[in-house]
Amino acid sequence: IMSDMMKKNGMRSFFVGMEAQMARDCSFYAVFFGGYELFCYGFQKFTPSIPDELRYFLSGGFAGMLGWAVAMPFDVPKTNVQSRYDTKVLGSYLPEMAKIARERGFGAFYSGLGPTLVRAFPANAALFLGVEMGKRFFDNLLWRKS
Repeated sequence: IMSDMMKKNGMRSFFVGMEAQMARDCSFYAVFFGGYELFCYGFQKFTPSIPDELRYFLSGGFAGMLGWAVAMPFDVPKTNVQSRYDTKVLGSYLPEMAKIARERGFGAFYSGLGPTLVRAFPANAALFLGVEMGKRFFDNLLWRKS
C-alpha cells in the first residue's frame, strides 16, 4: 500500500485528511482537557469528602466521554477520508461531511458512539489517575523537604 501511495501522490499521500484530523483533534482536546478541569472543580466543590484519587478517576472518565461525544461528528468523516489513500491532501473533508449528511442523515455522524463511550470512560479515567499520581510522586520526590 505504501508503495502505491508514494507512486500516486508522493510524500503528500501520508498527510491525506490533515484538516479532518485537526477538526477532530482540536474539538476533542479542547473539551477533554477543559472538561477534566471542570469536573475536578465540580467534584471538589460539591463533594469535597471524596478522595482525590476518586475525583481524578471520575473526572477523567467523564471528560473522555464528553470529549468523544463532541468529537464524534468530526471523526466519522475523518475516518472515511483517511481510509482512502487516493483522496486529496486538503479539501476532501467538507465534501465527505456533506455526502454523509445527504446519504445517511445527521445521525450517521454518531455511528459507533456507544462503544466509543464505553471505551472512553475506563481508558481516560485510568489515564488521568495515572497522570495525577505520577505528578504527585515526582513532586514529592523532587520537592520534599529534608
